[in-house]
Amino acid sequence: MSVARAAMLAFAAVVRLWAGTADAGTSDDDFGVGLSAFNRGDYRTALKKWQRLAEQEDPRSEEGIGFMYHRGLGVPVDDGAAAFWLRRAAEHGQPEGQLMFGILFYYGRGVTQSYVKAYAWCALADSNGNADAALCSEAALEMMSDHDREEAFRLVVDLRRQYGTAR
Repeated sequence: MSVARAAMLAFAAVVRLWAGTADAGTSDDDFGVGLSAFNRGDYRTALKKWQRLAEQEDPRSEEGIGFMYHRGLGVPVDDGAAAFWLRRAAEHGQPEGQLMFGILFYYGRGVTQSYVKAYAWCALADSNGNADAALCSEAALEMMSDHDREEAFRLVVDLRRQYGTAR
């Protein structure tokens, strides 16, 4: 399975997870309205709902917006913007955001290409429960020298220390 396919599967898993999170009268309700709009192809409404939540550091919304920019859904394809939003989601502990941010590093889309960073972010996503992330970390690991592997392993430790693991 390709790394890009893993990203699509990860997002599909997120959509299934998100579908059960809306509670009336909360930010989850607004997120759910955005998710319903996204699923209908009404990307303008999804972006409007998620943008407000993302500005309040809601990692699901940050990840959703990043995905929209990466795939050009309702917005122009802009991997720089995708990286901005996916980094925020990743730093806020969103495993799917961590995976997708790692994939951007793997391919050098919106960020400087780095197998070391790809491995580290994907390994963090894997340790936070994203089953598809192992594909990304394994692919990145195969592309590295022994020196790069040592650097990647150190970076994983640093990322775990800085951002923790999902609870």
